[in-house]
Amino acid sequence: MIIEVQQRNYYQVLGLQADASQDKIDQAYKRLIRRFDSAGSSQSPQIQASLKAKIALLQEAYDTLSNKEKRDEHHRWIEEQGKRAPASATNSHPAFLKDWKMPADIKNKSGNIYQDYFGLSEKPFDLTPDPKYLYLSPKHKEVLAHLVYGIQENNGFLKIIGEVGTGKTMICRSFLRELHADFSIAYIFNPGIDELELLQTINSELGLPSESSSKKKLMDVLNEFLLEERKKGHRVVVIIDEAQDLLPSVLEQLRLLSNLETETEKLIQIVLIGQPELDKVLAEEGLRQLKQRITIQWELLPLNLEETRGYIQHRLNVALGKGKVELTRPSTELIFRYSKGIPRMINVIADRAMLIAYTQNTKNINCKIIRAAVKDIGGLKPTVSWVEVFWKFVVPSVAMMGLIFFILHDFALPDLKTNPGGDKNIPEIIQENPIDLSNPGQLVPKEFAPKPSPLEKLDAMEKMEAVLPPENLAASDALVLTQPEKLVTYLSSLSHEESKVEAAKWILEAWGFDQSGSERVDGMALENLEMEFDLSSYELNGNFKRLTNLNYPAILEVALPNSMGTKYLALTSVKGDRGVFGSVDKLEMPLETINPLWTRKAIIFWKDFEFLPGDKLEKGYEGKEVIWLQKNLRLLGFFMGREASHYGEKTEKAVRKFQRKNNIKDDGKFHTESKMLLYNLLDIYPTPKLIEP
Repeated sequence: MIIEVQQRNYYQVLGLQADASQDKIDQAYKRLIRRFDSAGSSQSPQIQASLKAKIALLQEAYDTLSNKEKRDEHHRWIEEQGKRAPASATNSHPAFLKDWKMPADIKNKSGNIYQDYFGLSEKPFDLTPDPKYLYLSPKHKEVLAHLVYGIQENNGFLKIIGEVGTGKTMICRSFLRELHADFSIAYIFNPGIDELELLQTINSELGLPSESSSKKKLMDVLNEFLLEERKKGHRVVVIIDEAQDLLPSVLEQLRLLSNLETETEKLIQIVLIGQPELDKVLAEEGLRQLKQRITIQWELLPLNLEETRGYIQHRLNVALGKGKVELTRPSTELIFRYSKGIPRMINVIADRAMLIAYTQNTKNINCKIIRAAVKDIGGLKPTVSWVEVFWKFVVPSVAMMGLIFFILHDFALPDLKTNPGGDKNIPEIIQENPIDLSNPGQLVPKEFAPKPSPLEKLDAMEKMEAVLPPENLAASDALVLTQPEKLVTYLSSLSHEESKVEAAKWILEAWGFDQSGSERVDGMALENLEMEFDLSSYELNGNFKRLTNLNYPAILEVALPNSMGTKYLALTSVKGDRGVFGSVDKLEMPLETINPLWTRKAIIFWKDFEFLPGDKLEKGYEGKEVIWLQKNLRLLGFFMGREASHYGEKTEKAVRKFQRKNNIKDDGKFHTESKMLLYNLLDIYPTPKLIEP
């Protein structure tokens, strides 16, 4: 099916020649989309509307040239018009972007053709990587947590890979938004550069002189900048998107960059984001040194069916489309089958389906509309469902086996209706040897069997493996787990909400609330802790060292493998390399047992006993709270001098010393982590301890 609005040479739209490869088409599209995406947020509504219209045209050009059938048809259309893409066209600044005027029929519209029909605030399934549309599935949470953890721990090299369209760029942009002001970022999205251009681009992104053609001069300027940033307490991060297209010589130059360091730490961190082909590039013999320096790596996998449903609904909700678009469950499953869980393809199919629904004057997107959208897009093949496998392979195989058995039974096997000895027939033998019904549980259909508790399920698994230790309970009546697989088995029998409720109850117990209070914890478990029990929540990404520094019981987010979802566990105490955790049962395990499953996300609940003023308690603040702070810092040996209600240099210096001593960010501002620690260290405030003294 050819779109009727082919009124432009799409090669000129993207600034390409007619023989451009798919890689060049992709690069040109990404470059132009990124320019418009970054420019539009600060413009007036009129200019934003113009940019949206241009982006829509870019999208149409990309969709057409990325599809073989449509591209061939477009070539024929160009021939008919007698207009060939000029040989001098480049992929940098297409002329139409400067001179193009919006058609009159869309000049007064706010954006997409079906947007007003559905009552949406904007186009929900656009391909531009807008961070506000980020859907944090368990897979995306893991990748984001690894990025944040790697930056916090100052690891040299980090690597994130994922198939085309899985959301790597979206994760990268969201990650950049999460970084604080004390980071200097060089973001490189064009990998088609050599070693010299790499250094020039990095320096340019960091605001340094970049015109030199000497790699040594560029490196010297960069090294001096890195040392200055380190003195200021800042970190420098280089993020390279589409890293699989980097030349081996450029990757080697990156390795040399990572040699810029002091005696104690790296001065620059490098994040490589690319497709799975990046692993093949790094496997080359000449890059083995670089591969060894990658300390954190993660793969972003496609979404499963449930995550696909959540992804579609999330994007509709962000565009204010909740309840305005009727997307049936079978149609969502069909989108998943054709998209294979890849977010970009979900967007393409859903966007085309909404356009077709608009043309049919319906807001109910059913399977018929999805199939029409898939046919319109072209080139998509669905994943094979188990039902199709069953009818295509299993049923014929069973029928064939039945036929073979029938033939053997009637023509080759002896008559089994009577005993071969001729004394007794089979019914008499069964009557003399009845089935033992003393264990009827073996005969209960699976769907009626009671769901085992986590403890029963774990116990059954232990017996099957024949490795049940003489005592599986510690002296404190805690269930001892030593392997991640056992923990997965334990948690898999709990739903997401059930695990959240159980973890919340242990946090309440740690804070001394009685059982009658914990009975009020329901599906809104974490929210209830704040609303009903006067506790504040603090969410962080880190490791066990950071948790022990803060010294509060915490709720950990755990991601189970094979798309089994995320669960929660309460970490109530740590002793050495072992921890005590809370779920349905009290659990005890080495920290290394839960470490591979923990997403690095933790939620700490703490109490602001003095109701201190938000994040305002810093240099320049005036109030009695400053005197309270100075007195308590004096008790701990950090503040010297006369107390005053002004937060001045002496107070800031004392807070810095306090922060450094307790291994938290030493910015001199008395914010959340500093408050939590001070309450925890002062005996007059009843706070639970993760590590008991």
